[in-house]
Amino acid sequence: MILVIAMTGIGSLVLAQTTTSPNNTGSTPETENHDGKEGQDKEFYEYYYKTQAENLPLKKAKLEYNLIRTLKKEILSRDYSKANLELVKKIEGSNIKYERVYRDSKWVRGFLSQMPHLNVLDYMYIVKHDKYMCFLTFETNPESYLQEARQSQLLFTGNDKFEIVIPKP
Repeated sequence: MILVIAMTGIGSLVLAQTTTSPNNTGSTPETENHDGKEGQDKEFYEYYYKTQAENLPLKKAKLEYNLIRTLKKEILSRDYSKANLELVKKIEGSNIKYERVYRDSKWVRGFLSQMPHLNVLDYMYIVKHDKYMCFLTFETNPESYLQEARQSQLLFTGNDKFEIVIPKP
């Protein structure tokens, strides 16, 4: 009995598939004309790009905030002297250089092979201020969220090899 019911259901499915027109590809004149002047897709596309321009200053501000905060934290963790406190106070978005770097760069591959403790992530940046240069990685886009860097590696040129002063507890 169950076999008969199952066979009838399969037979009706096959019959329904064969009764549809073979020339019907699922496209209608409305879907073929993508250059139409009216439509929700065009409106969505225009609205999306209009709102993106408004978000650029906010994204840049979030990115610079994340980069500067981590750079300051790294500098102060290495040297908590009075001169560095004054230097850190002067770090702003206007006096730093930063760039997003990618894993396919031969230079990134080069220093990551020399420093195996650093992980490759999708969001990697290099920030430079004065004699300090810092490599930062983020879990998510630092333009979108205020967040701590996942990893950071600070490099700087000093007067001598033992310039680092450990702060007293």
